[in-house]
Parts: sequence; C-alpha cells; structure tokens
Amino acid sequence: MKKWLFRILWVPALAIAVLFLVANRAPVSISLDPFSAAAPAVTTPALPLWLWLMVMLFLGLAAGSVGMWLSGRSKRQKAHHEHKQLKALRAELADATAKLRAAEMRAEKPAEPPLLESADADD
Repeated sequence: MKKWLFRILWVPALAIAVLFLVANRAPVSISLDPFSAAAPAVTTPALPLWLWLMVMLFLGLAAGSVGMWLSGRSKRQKAHHEHKQLKALRAELADATAKLRAAEMRAEKPAEPPLLESADADD
C-alpha cells in the first residue's frame, strides 16, 4: 500500500518538477535589493532559473540537516552517558556474578570430616 501511495503522489510531482526545470532555462539574475527594482544594489549573476532553484533546494536540505543534527545533540549526549553507565553496570554485574559463583563453589565443596583421635593410640 505504501509503495502505491508513494508512486501515486511522488511520481507525478517529480515529473512536474522536471518539466518546470526544463521549461525555465532562460538566464535570470536574482536581486537581493527590495527597494530598487530598476537598479538593484545587490544582484546575482544571470544563471538559468533551474540552476537557482536547485541551489536553493540543496541549501534548504543542508540547512534542515544541520538543524536536525543540532536539535538532537542533547539526545546523543544522553545516549552516550547512558551507554557509559550501562557498561559500568555490566562490569559490576559480571564481578558480582563471579563472586557469587566462587561462593557457591566453596559452599558445594564437602567439608573435611573432623579427625577423631582414638583412645587406643596410647597403647
């Protein structure tokens, strides 16, 4: 079901995007001056519109990736701390288990019977 839903939604969207990018091949310069449209103070070189759109898409993806990575920092730190704590607890458990087995082994050994001195030894 997911596969078909993916195809129904994304395949036409990708086809429309490719058609849009191919149809807009004319060079465009982007102005970063909101006050003067006739003689902008800051403008970019004239490049095809599809190139500008792809650059902005990749910049958006990069900014989103960096934002997600930074937002997960506290969770990664917590996971690292818990991993160290888990390793310490496992070592402590292994030590306690070894001590318990050693104590069980000592308890399982039959006690040596007491030596009885016979009264006939004086003879």
